[in-house]
Amino acid sequence: MLSRDLTENQSQPRVIIYSGKGGTGKTTISSSTAVALARQNKKVLIMSSDPAHSLSDVFNTQISRNEPQKIENNLYGLEVDTIYELKKNMSGFQKFVSSSYQNKGIDSGMATELTTQPGLDEIFALSRLVDEAQSGKWDALVLDTSPTGNTLRLLAYPEIIIGGNMGKQFFKLYKSMSSLARPLSGNSIPDEDFFNEINVLLKQMEDINKFILSPEVTFRLVLNPEKLSILETKRAYTFVHLYGINIDGIVINKILPTSRTVGEYFEFWSELHSKYLMEIDNSFYPTPVFRCNLQRTEPIGPDALHEISKLVFGEEVPDKIFYSGKNFWIETRKNAVTEDHREILCIKIPFLKDAEDVKVERMGTDIAVTVDRAQRVITLPRALYSLELEKYIREDNLLRVVFRELPVEKEEVELSVNKNMLDKLRSMRRLKI
Repeated sequence: MLSRDLTENQSQPRVIIYSGKGGTGKTTISSSTAVALARQNKKVLIMSSDPAHSLSDVFNTQISRNEPQKIENNLYGLEVDTIYELKKNMSGFQKFVSSSYQNKGIDSGMATELTTQPGLDEIFALSRLVDEAQSGKWDALVLDTSPTGNTLRLLAYPEIIIGGNMGKQFFKLYKSMSSLARPLSGNSIPDEDFFNEINVLLKQMEDINKFILSPEVTFRLVLNPEKLSILETKRAYTFVHLYGINIDGIVINKILPTSRTVGEYFEFWSELHSKYLMEIDNSFYPTPVFRCNLQRTEPIGPDALHEISKLVFGEEVPDKIFYSGKNFWIETRKNAVTEDHREILCIKIPFLKDAEDVKVERMGTDIAVTVDRAQRVITLPRALYSLELEKYIREDNLLRVVFRELPVEKEEVELSVNKNMLDKLRSMRRLKI
């Protein structure tokens, strides 16, 4: 496994991550974006993290699952094989987990299958994306993700595993204790390879979090003008913003034409689409919204995909950052009378006003922000480490977390000395003088 050094001065290629509800056509939109960029003389890698890969289908050619494979001039494809990545990067981890299952009486073949822990496939996909972005080979990378629910888990899983600073400290303690217990416990305690690989994995997950927050990386959501698709996209929009990732575009795909010649059945759906298009524009403002009508034929192959990119982006360059909004900032407020001051961490969360349950809890140098079923652990800026969380306030789509200085209690120190002992000390001093 690679241990990267993501320095702020290191230039990064443009990275666009597409996600959306299953069946919305995000593979088509992401692939069309990659083709358009490649035909503008940029070296592009299109990747898929969806276990049910369909890049090979949409390009009508077999795409490698191990190394980037050339599709056409300047365009390369890769369907991430998580089993291959697991064996390459986590053989010690895989060995320990497999042996643990076998010790419990599980068949060796089944035990090997169970070593692919939930969430690892998402982590390996993003980790491979970071590796390729840092390789210096590409001008742009486009990631076609799995359906929205898995993508959200992909973003959340690193922080769930790391558990913030407290989780890292616990892991160090567990490693120290296991080294002492191993001679007494035999094979039931992980060996050094296991801990080394987990340490590198934790470092990689930190790199992933830092990488996806860099200004060159943006998220785009693909949806259809249908109620369920809109609701799921709104949830994803809130969740991604909660992680501080910039969403620079919304793509509405498979829009039915408004022509009155399509028949009564399709006219109903066409009118319904028109209604939902207005709702989408209003819901995601000021994020730019792009549109693509349902085509008469399936867009298969680079040429057909290039035509789709023209319909979606028009004259715009597909890798342009169409929108950039600030999601976190700190405000300082001071009371002129009492001279007390408050530091306020402001978190912009779309659709916060529609949320039923919002909670903020302090966890050492982190805070846990829960919005309905979505939760994120946010590491506080150093300026807030020594302050106390006082309260949190919801203002439309803005969450204000208020911190205050801890009150300093002045205690009166009384000198309690035995009088006889004090007199004796004084007499000794007089004798010396």
